[in-house]
Amino acid sequence: MSRFEEWQVERSLRMLHGWLGALILPWVVLAGLTGLYLNHRSLVMDYLPTGNWSAPEAFASTDVAQPVPDAVAAIVLAASYRPLADLKIDKDTSYQGREVWTVDTGPDAVIVDRATGFVWLEERYRITAFAPNGTKLGSTLRWSRVLSSLHSRGWVGTALGRWPADITAMALVAFGLSGLVIFWSPRLRRRRNRKARERAAPAAR
Repeated sequence: MSRFEEWQVERSLRMLHGWLGALILPWVVLAGLTGLYLNHRSLVMDYLPTGNWSAPEAFASTDVAQPVPDAVAAIVLAASYRPLADLKIDKDTSYQGREVWTVDTGPDAVIVDRATGFVWLEERYRITAFAPNGTKLGSTLRWSRVLSSLHSRGWVGTALGRWPADITAMALVAFGLSGLVIFWSPRLRRRRNRKARERAAPAAR
């Protein structure tokens, strides 16, 4: 390969390296942050916003409280939130330190506080809280699922599968290999030129 051809290859690799770096930078930062979360969950969670609503204990001594004594009543209440779902009682009976009825709706869960009728609607990436009378109190992201999805899929949700993460992984490999070539090529060329000069020096004497 001539020097001009080597220069063209290096120039193309530098361009590829630069564009790859610019394109994958957001996902690299994202992978780093979500990886930090997976290793240090409590540290990261302290800096993330969470829902702010009244605790179920606040309804225990008010007129709003509506105790839910049995599973049938819990299913009837859950049906008001997911009317078309196939509802069934799940084995989980505790949530946030409270005795609850957990009604499985398929993709979601309606969690009913037994003593007060306080409801948590637990969806894939969000939890919404409701007072016993149906008033929405607030909602928050399920950060553990959001961050895990971002780390493993490169996206929130399943519509795109794992393609964003796979593309980022392949781009990282190309970025690393092109970086190695860019780093070593001039050094190897200088070494080759130095040896050529050393071989040529005795002949010039």
